[in-house]
Amino acid sequence: MASEKTPNLGLNQIDRTSPKTTYFDLEKYLDQNWRAVDDFAGDVNDGVNAIKKRLDTTDRKAVTLEPGVQIVHAEKASPFSLTGLNGRTLVNLLGRMGNCETVSEWSSNVAIAIDSNNKTNGSSSFKITLGSVPATASASFLTTPGRKYIAIADVKSGNTSKVAISINGIAGAVGNEVTSGSVFAPSVVRFTTKDYFHIVTVTGTGASGNTFNMDSVRVYEISEADYTAVASYTPAQAAAKWPYVDSLMPVRNPYAIRYGENLLPSFYAWSAKQGTPTITDEKNVSVTIDNKIVHTMSPLVPGQKYTVSIQSGGATGRITVTDEPESAIIVEASGAGLLSATFTATGRAANIRLLGTSSTAVTMSNPMLNIGTTAKPFKPREDSMLALQTDLYADPVTGANADTVFERDGQYFKSKQWQSFKLDDTFTWVMPGSYTGYKVVGISGLPLAQAYNSLYVTKFDGKILSKNTAMTAADNAYFRNQPSKDAFDISISSVDSGWGDSYTPTADEIKAYFMGWRMRDQTTLGPYTSGVKAWGTLLSGGANNYTNTLPTTAAPDYKTPYQLVYQLATPTVEPIVSEGQLSFIEGDNQVEVGTGIVVRESAKPVPYDDNNVAANRWAINKLTGLIPNPLKNKPSKIFAVYGNGFSEPFNWGIASDNVNWYNNVYIDQLYAYGADKSYSVTYLMAATSPIVPFTGSYAANEKTLLADLVENVQQANTRLSVVENKKADKDNPAWLAPTLLNGWSSIIGGGGSTYAAGYYKDSSGVVHMRGWLNGGATAQATAIFKLPPGYRPSQRGLFICYDSSLAGTNLKTSAIVVNPDGTVSVDAVSGGNLSLYQVSYLAEQ
Repeated sequence: MASEKTPNLGLNQIDRTSPKTTYFDLEKYLDQNWRAVDDFAGDVNDGVNAIKKRLDTTDRKAVTLEPGVQIVHAEKASPFSLTGLNGRTLVNLLGRMGNCETVSEWSSNVAIAIDSNNKTNGSSSFKITLGSVPATASASFLTTPGRKYIAIADVKSGNTSKVAISINGIAGAVGNEVTSGSVFAPSVVRFTTKDYFHIVTVTGTGASGNTFNMDSVRVYEISEADYTAVASYTPAQAAAKWPYVDSLMPVRNPYAIRYGENLLPSFYAWSAKQGTPTITDEKNVSVTIDNKIVHTMSPLVPGQKYTVSIQSGGATGRITVTDEPESAIIVEASGAGLLSATFTATGRAANIRLLGTSSTAVTMSNPMLNIGTTAKPFKPREDSMLALQTDLYADPVTGANADTVFERDGQYFKSKQWQSFKLDDTFTWVMPGSYTGYKVVGISGLPLAQAYNSLYVTKFDGKILSKNTAMTAADNAYFRNQPSKDAFDISISSVDSGWGDSYTPTADEIKAYFMGWRMRDQTTLGPYTSGVKAWGTLLSGGANNYTNTLPTTAAPDYKTPYQLVYQLATPTVEPIVSEGQLSFIEGDNQVEVGTGIVVRESAKPVPYDDNNVAANRWAINKLTGLIPNPLKNKPSKIFAVYGNGFSEPFNWGIASDNVNWYNNVYIDQLYAYGADKSYSVTYLMAATSPIVPFTGSYAANEKTLLADLVENVQQANTRLSVVENKKADKDNPAWLAPTLLNGWSSIIGGGGSTYAAGYYKDSSGVVHMRGWLNGGATAQATAIFKLPPGYRPSQRGLFICYDSSLAGTNLKTSAIVVNPDGTVSVDAVSGGNLSLYQVSYLAEQ
């Protein structure tokens, strides 16, 4: 009988039936067994150490989330912890000319047409038709001699032979030639300047009648290091590092989204339908040969393999993947049962289509799109996101002195190195100097600047102003030469302001200019010196919205005021509004990093069709009609609509095919609208801004996960207690005192008591006012004071008030107006005094 072994360790046992056992084999029965025991002990020890490390030692894995879309592999399902996010600023020396929306700002040897069907930015590109010579489009910009620059244009050659960007007057400053006729591609040139201004030109070469397109033209000053590095970049890499921006733009509202393991949304959110597909619920749809349902997947990672799958019912169904537009089928599957197909993503969006193959309806359910080559079991899509509502600046050339984001106790903060102001009527303006053709106006009391010239100023038309302490021309800006560096001056041409050389504008007339109004002589229509004053909108040259009354509210077409950005002498720290918690699933994660997200902006639905309110169809982001309700920024994508704080993914449809909507994006709802609900929208702004990486880490073992969980619970309880305290503060609010304007002051009552003007907002969001006022100008539309954001109404309100100086049968009434921009103004005064005690309204959400 052979020697047996023990069942677990495999130790040799003595065969007591054999004569050979008379002689004890030391090697077999001792040494081999001890070695087996030792090997087992070693394996156990390794396993115990591994478990001990996972349970007793924290282990984090660093990860950098780059701009754009990428695949991130995580060893464990765990939350992402942010450790680094830095600001960046891009200053396009072409201002907003490069968006190719306005032909008049460019010079050309042929006619330039607007093409709204082909674009990489905004709502259009330029389409240029060649004559008998190569066609050009040119624009000038200011520079500093000897410094380094880069110029980029997105071009599509159409049927021309080639298109390229160049800089006039600099030998060899010609970009790469683009010959692609079907898609836009960048032409890039780097150069060293020789003068104080240069001209950028886009040239198309070919035969007469050929056409090409151009868009997103930008010129940036860059550092010596970047100038050297860009020589080794491809045009696409250079274009990605220096994307197009209008004028001056920081990192605005950065976000990181981890898309769900299932990349397909509910059927209710699919982007297009043809015919009459019937959606039963979020994961079931019926289609026939005459109809289909389509979802455009964007973004996907080029070169990455994905698998799409669907469960097809008894009849034959079909699933296909095509490029955008639906020009060619990349992959497809048809039949009954589980259908799946694997494809490799390209740089273009993929259309996922579900179709029937006969007139018999087929029910298709459980749509799934996952990373990899194997179809995974269906699960609903669940995304996670971290969104920050803030602007992050840095030195535009070197990237130095960047604003940074950090986390403490579950709250995000910004280390603020830069200050930004919209130059408007909230400042007290003075006029330090008047010169032929222009005047110098200024403000003071700003947070101290780091240096007199550490500033960047953009004009209302997007032009970048020159830094010039001497103020020798219009469109100069500088911090006033004084020890404190808190006073800022800007020069304004008479053509823009309408102030004649011999006329000195008042402080309120200067304010009117910074609200978008141009003064003019009523008779000659030229700059005003004497006679009858008139005002019109600045962007129309003073022609539109004519009035003889000094305006106290912003011009209706004035959307982009002057902007001042400068480096602070002393950095500050301020909290950031954020939403969400970015987390990873175990395995591969598709993550998008971008900028421009607006979180939960208040929105009031209005009737979709002004003339058919009975249809019970409602919309958000309407630009025209009886009750327009555009979002505050032009949107490019709608993420979600919320009713009373809860997402309503199945109630709202999103489309972009109607010119009556702001940036052609509208949100449409049938039947489910509730008049008693408070609605808000999360969306992406159409205006582009630079994108920077999110750096951080995630838990790689159980000990770290548990530690993160304990810390997050503690932080959540802390934040909850803060919210509870704030609620208590709202229930017992403090009165705020406004700054009274135009001679109005609070009345001093008997015994020296003051009936002071004041306002507060209660816990329900209702603003209440109090106080008796007198002594001010009573002309209609005269401003009394201005309310800050958060205390303003969403619509203009008219309030009947009492004249506080009269009583009994002599009691008179007056009226004041509260405007959405916060201006509280006179409508009519029958006596000499105003009472504010009758004013209350729901504040903007």
